[in-house]
Amino acid sequence: MERISTRERIDNFKLFYNMANTNGPLVGFYLDSYYPLIRFRTKSYFKSGIFEAEDLKVNAFMEQYERLFNLYESYGGDFIWSASAFWGVPWLESITGCKAFADYETGSTRSIPPAKEIKCADDIPDFSNDNPWVKKTEEFLIELTKLSNGRFPLATTLMRGISDIFSALFESPQFIYRFMDNPNLQKDIASKLTDIWIQFAKVQLDLIPRFYGGVGSFFYSMWMPGRGVWLQEDASAMLSPEIFGDFILPCINKIVSQFDSSIIHLHPSSYIPVEFLVETDLTAIELHIDYGGPRASELFSYYKKILSRKPLIIWGDLNKEDMDFIKLHLDSESVAVMPVVKNISQAENIWRF
Repeated sequence: MERISTRERIDNFKLFYNMANTNGPLVGFYLDSYYPLIRFRTKSYFKSGIFEAEDLKVNAFMEQYERLFNLYESYGGDFIWSASAFWGVPWLESITGCKAFADYETGSTRSIPPAKEIKCADDIPDFSNDNPWVKKTEEFLIELTKLSNGRFPLATTLMRGISDIFSALFESPQFIYRFMDNPNLQKDIASKLTDIWIQFAKVQLDLIPRFYGGVGSFFYSMWMPGRGVWLQEDASAMLSPEIFGDFILPCINKIVSQFDSSIIHLHPSSYIPVEFLVETDLTAIELHIDYGGPRASELFSYYKKILSRKPLIIWGDLNKEDMDFIKLHLDSESVAVMPVVKNISQAENIWRF
């Protein structure tokens, strides 16, 4: 596998964001488990069930970060592995009042809605640097800065989007009805959640050292210029275009306006709000290929819409047919591809595509 210098990888990312990467699509690889409790091998130092911020023993995670960094570097490719506060925690949900639950049967964590009913925006806790979840994030970033010592970039952690936080606070599908039953109240709540999102991101970015003038992107190994953030709106798949445009899009626009660069993650579910997102100031759009979901050929119409305005990132369970379709039909100057691989032999075959 070809080893590319960090400087060259950064330069290629800059070309990608400018939609001018004549070297071909960026190609990286996702390794190891999707599921955070398995990925970070946490069973010996992280309890199952409901947990609090104080239960996260930051130093115990450092060995796993080092292992993952070395694993990714051994596979080569165009991408750059990043570290963040352990992304297997529902950080924003916990900051806004949910309980956090670790589930070793699935290898993931989830949030539990607040016991107290939220009737208005004031029932959601104000953002505070003294919130134990915020302080724990800071602790992770301080230790990761020491561990990195300039070898790899740091990033904001997994930060669920506004529709996702609504779903966590009010559960599905009930949260959807709230948009229709009392739209002005939900806009107030959305506005408060957006402000919390922005403040939490800025706290992290203030602690993240610049890496070649930019930052990383936790799960996705993308370098981002300046003070960059990664958004996601998984629960938007359950919304109508009207609800997304009225309630969620203004929040995305406000978030994007606060940072130097921004990328949004989407799943190819029942509704994909590409028609709205290409009109925003987002830097790039990432659209998953899920195991058992629509293939690259079936998502071609969305790819075309994105590539007419933005760089496109394709991440997930890509097979040979997907890779061949991407090579044949998509403009490589503005495409980055990150397939999940099982071993270095599979990665080398993809690298030669």
